[in-house]
Amino acid sequence: MCAAAPLDQRLDDTDAAIVGRVVAVRAGELNGAPQRLLTVEVDQQVKGDVDDVLVISSPSRTDCDLLVSRNEPVGLLLTRSPAGDWLGSACSIVDPGELVAAGGEPRGGVIKVVIGLVILALVLRWAFVRMRRGTRPHLPGAPEP
Repeated sequence: MCAAAPLDQRLDDTDAAIVGRVVAVRAGELNGAPQRLLTVEVDQQVKGDVDDVLVISSPSRTDCDLLVSRNEPVGLLLTRSPAGDWLGSACSIVDPGELVAAGGEPRGGVIKVVIGLVILALVLRWAFVRMRRGTRPHLPGAPEP
């Protein structure tokens, strides 16, 4: 059975994490043991440097079979074998939304800071121009200076 560790800890322990879709499944063998070879098209890389299409080896005819529907988005936590193959099991499956939320890096941080500084500069410029002129807006019902 799968460990009940939190997703961030499981994510830290893996070599790669992806959101993708299984597009093909075929039988294979690894070190004399039957394997399922799943071809996965990667929709989003969450962790690690992976290709756009991966072949993932999974145990076959065991409790750890990686059983996922074809062409459905799935989150996968993957490890790399010493031979360089990607490995997955039933414990590799996670909810795609939770995986992206746990492992996704904030995007656009630099641009948000730049836009914030530009807005701040415009507001300060407007305030200094108004202060230099010494004018106040005429607001109905406001006390006169």
